[in-house]
Amino acid sequence: MTHKTKRTIIDFFSNHNLRAFLVCLLITCVAWVLMSLSEIQSMRHTHTLRFSGYDQNRYAIQADTTITIEINGTGFELLKTVMWEKAPAITIDLKGHRLRHRNSIATADLEKEILAQLNLFDNQKIRFSEDSIVFWLNARNSKKVKVDISDIDFEFAPQYGIYGNIAISPEFITIYGDTTSLAAIQKVEVVKTKISNIDADSTYTVALKPVWKHYSDTYANAEKVRIRVPVERYTEADYTVPIEFVFRDTSVHAKVYPPTAEITCKVAIKDYKTITADSFRANVFCENLHRQDTLPITVSSFPENVRISKISPEYVQYVVIK
Repeated sequence: MTHKTKRTIIDFFSNHNLRAFLVCLLITCVAWVLMSLSEIQSMRHTHTLRFSGYDQNRYAIQADTTITIEINGTGFELLKTVMWEKAPAITIDLKGHRLRHRNSIATADLEKEILAQLNLFDNQKIRFSEDSIVFWLNARNSKKVKVDISDIDFEFAPQYGIYGNIAISPEFITIYGDTTSLAAIQKVEVVKTKISNIDADSTYTVALKPVWKHYSDTYANAEKVRIRVPVERYTEADYTVPIEFVFRDTSVHAKVYPPTAEITCKVAIKDYKTITADSFRANVFCENLHRQDTLPITVSSFPENVRISKISPEYVQYVVIK
């Protein structure tokens, strides 16, 4: 900047009349802005609509995705909305509403709920472009699928074992989705799990493999199952049981050698006194009298919670009685 230019600028601002004019102009502008901001005004914003409070797994919702709201207030109050980078989304909570296939909610009934989400000043008012929000709840197709727990490795502490049946809750889960996706899902497996040193009745929570997530817009009513494992302490016991010869012609009789079998099994300690040799039944089944010299022993009947570990002997000879 040249010396002459600097001098011109200094002379311009040194002029008393000019300074007075600029000050008056500034005061007038500020006063006008303040008066304008004090007046009641309105602004329109379009907000994205979201819905909650209904079973999203079981139903698909069809509704308008936006709502236009006119927000009233002074210019000062509206400055907050001017600063919005994007109009905030509004969530309509459907919990407590009686829902059908076709539904309608008056926007006036939602005013308090929406005001709370917009975080406006207490005295601000809003108006809706729509009189009501209309939406449809469409039931998804569903299918019950059995839970497969074969990927769980149960390891029991020494002398302990399962007693009775494992209980799975839920045993079946319901999957919601379109017909094509549902047809492809035949079972739901648990994640591979190892449970060690089991020595008492226990309940375990195990996650499911989310196979339904491989398909779009498909949901399940559970992502985990509870598995109850009944456990008892076991001891080893031996029982001497007579062997029965079985042939398709009941008029044929035979003697087997040896005539008895020794059955070695694991028995729950609490059942030890109640289980006797009469609780077992050992058979040999003959299909052809002329082609079979020895027959394998089969234990055809035994107590439910007994686990057979050995049969001695495994085979017997027989002689037909004529």
